[in-house]
Amino acid sequence: MDQPMTNAETLKAAPPATLYLRMGDGDICFARYEARRETFFEFAPYAVRPNTSLAVNLREAKTSEPILEAPIRKVQVLVVGATTLVPLADFQEEDCETLYNYTFPSETPRRVFYDMLPSANAVLLFALDETTCRILEEEYGNVHYVSALTPVLRHFSVKGVAAAKRLFAYAHGGMLSVAVFEENKLVMANTYRMANPVDAAYYVFNVASHQAMKPTEAAFYVAGAPEERESISAELRKYASSVYTINPAGEYNRHVVAMTSGVPYDLMTLLLDI
Repeated sequence: MDQPMTNAETLKAAPPATLYLRMGDGDICFARYEARRETFFEFAPYAVRPNTSLAVNLREAKTSEPILEAPIRKVQVLVVGATTLVPLADFQEEDCETLYNYTFPSETPRRVFYDMLPSANAVLLFALDETTCRILEEEYGNVHYVSALTPVLRHFSVKGVAAAKRLFAYAHGGMLSVAVFEENKLVMANTYRMANPVDAAYYVFNVASHQAMKPTEAAFYVAGAPEERESISAELRKYASSVYTINPAGEYNRHVVAMTSGVPYDLMTLLLDI
């Protein structure tokens, strides 16, 4: 009787597919997702050794993570980092580098990219240092870069549109990204470093005040890892009437990606809103 293939053997035998890499500050998440008759999803978080180069970390991950043994067609890199927005009507591709470097000065050589957010009427600029780009491309060849905030903002732009104006807060890795939408239009977005839920509430209500959104009337949505989103929601409910905690399992109908522990919300929206 034939023995069933192990997960590693299944990955090796799979046809070439996209490998997703999420580049965080202290870790890299690897994922493969294929929406076929039997949905295939493999997810592997990898803790980066801080005093070791990215090239060495990637080589070490290759020897320890079965997901990296599977044939790869292309690589999509989800970049966690500073972003800035440009109104779609004012966007000029040749100005991207100048605008980004003016907003976030740095002496480190880097590449500036942009993602279109047509439903939100905006363009998002982001960057990754040149050395990291070169290492990724030497390792994987065909690489496409996207900001981690791009799929989240695209998702939020069409969520809860019945409310005239709504605020979204996304907690991720000690950071809080706050975005305000009026119908589909992105009014503002910014990211703050937070130490605790009180910090998060301060940033949220400060943004709401500047946008003339009354806590007793406005709609607030909170996304992120379960513990963070619940604690922030609880803090917001002390002052706001309509606070909605975004539970991906319910939002995506208990899809395997949304039900897998540890998958960042931005990676979920990237995969499931395709």
